[in-house]
Amino acid sequence: MFGHGDLSNLIDLAGVYRMENGWQVVIRADWVDETPQQPHGIDYALILQDERGDRIFGFDNAHAFDGAQLEDHWDHEHRISRVGQRFRYDFVSSSQLITDFFEKLVNYCAACGVSSSFILDGDHE
Repeated sequence: MFGHGDLSNLIDLAGVYRMENGWQVVIRADWVDETPQQPHGIDYALILQDERGDRIFGFDNAHAFDGAQLEDHWDHEHRISRVGQRFRYDFVSSSQLITDFFEKLVNYCAACGVSSSFILDGDHE
């Protein structure tokens, strides 16, 4: 259903990326068996965390979104200031997921008046 190379790109990005403003991006991704809920064969989470490690927002497919039917895909978004609520996310590709996440990150940082730059220490965790 999805290109293996596209999904591999997300897995290759897995790690923790520290930001200059004290926040961090956590990317988790691993291959899983395809199921109706995870039809692309990958389990993922892209999370922006504050300096305490609390989630600001994120995208994942570890569990169903609010109001999901049994056959629905689990791709969903944890929105800013909507703690405990999960909203459907229409997964198109891992490339689009990465784009959506980082566009939201840049816009949120700009709205907060903080840097969206990352610490480039040669490697991520």
